[in-house]
Amino acid sequence: MRHFIKTTLIVMAALTLIASCRDNDDDITPSGNYSPLRGKFPQGDTEYDAIINDIKKEYGVYLLYKDVREEDLNREWVSFGTGDIYVAGDSIDRDSIAWNLPMEQLPYYVSFFSDYIFPNITPEFAKSTFPVKIYMIHNLRTEKRDFGESEDSEDSEGGETSVGTDTIPNKIIKLGDFDNWVISFPDTVVSGNGDNEYTLKQMRCIFMLNVILNSIDKEEMDSPDEFWEGFDFHTKDSLKMNHVDPEHEYYKYKFGFVDMINDNYGTGVKKQLWAPPYANETSFYYWEKNKYEHYNLFTTYIKNIMWLTPEEFDEHYSTSKYPIIREKYDIIVKHMLETYGINLVGIAKGKETETE
Repeated sequence: MRHFIKTTLIVMAALTLIASCRDNDDDITPSGNYSPLRGKFPQGDTEYDAIINDIKKEYGVYLLYKDVREEDLNREWVSFGTGDIYVAGDSIDRDSIAWNLPMEQLPYYVSFFSDYIFPNITPEFAKSTFPVKIYMIHNLRTEKRDFGESEDSEDSEGGETSVGTDTIPNKIIKLGDFDNWVISFPDTVVSGNGDNEYTLKQMRCIFMLNVILNSIDKEEMDSPDEFWEGFDFHTKDSLKMNHVDPEHEYYKYKFGFVDMINDNYGTGVKKQLWAPPYANETSFYYWEKNKYEHYNLFTTYIKNIMWLTPEEFDEHYSTSKYPIIREKYDIIVKHMLETYGINLVGIAKGKETETE
């Protein structure tokens, strides 16, 4: 019995120590399958490194932009079934130096977090939900895993089999590993090629949506019960819902159903923000709670609120015409801010929140 009690106390002490490490201001000491924090932090001595250091002190997150290696992005539990691994840099160069964020891009990434992300979440939310490290790297993508086949082996059509062929180029965000996330913007976005404010809004909405969906997957976030009150998913009237004619008796806005927004907010498809019409013609039970966690009415509202400022939201979904939509808007804005510390309206407004 004494041995059991002693063992239990040791285990409890170890778990307490692990939990306390997340809020420790000292540099982390990697253990187990954690990837190491190499060299000094911050990783440079520019004004942007000073901002990175301030973020670490307040939010407990290390923003790292160099000295990232293949083993940092690919954990021991990565499935060998897919044959894919995460890499960065140029396809022909697997050296970690090539993965480093180009210094001319550092201001964009730092501004992204310091001006648009962290001002709209609380330190408590960051410390409980964000990982220890966020890697900011160049050209994140996946490649076929090299299983040791001969380089001159032939495929089924008689051609050579390529090892290291991009399967998903220009990935933007990789979440999920318990000690790190990865963010990597396309060069055209960072350079401001085109409408920079528009693409910047896309990036912050995509990032925060992934954060929210990740929290939902981990059952750390849920919708308020009052949000679901009043929606009709199953009666004959719900089957009569009209998606395109505002004058129709059963037009969807009148019953609180808002437009779907693509999860990528139109990135890479020439501003195709709103989902195609056929996506809204599915029976409304599709948006019911607990049917599809990533695509139900709760997350659809969140996507709309993050994209449209309050003024734009009212212009798109007139409060005078569709009061139920505004009611649900207010419920979600309050719930996300008071329960989880996420300012959805601030994400939509951008840097305007700093001057309010």
